Amino acid sequence: MSTPEPTFKTADLAAWNKAAAKSAPGGDVAALNWLTPDGITVKPLYTAADLQGLKYTDTLPGFEPYLRGPQATM
Repeated sequence: MSTPEPTFKTADLAAWNKAAAKSAPGGDVAALNWLTPDGITVKPLYTAADLQGLKYTDTLPGFEPYLRGPQATM
């Protein structure tokens, strides 16, 4: 007996923004951002566009420049 593979709708950023605006204070999706104790702003949704221009997105733990720790188990 095999279980059929589930089908999912394609992600749609515009639909997400519309739905999020219903929950956001004043309908402003940016109002859903929150600030960590370290002062880092965290958005409610990140996409591949947020990675554009970032250095070292293809690094691995245990390899130079050791941004993810000196050992692969970290």
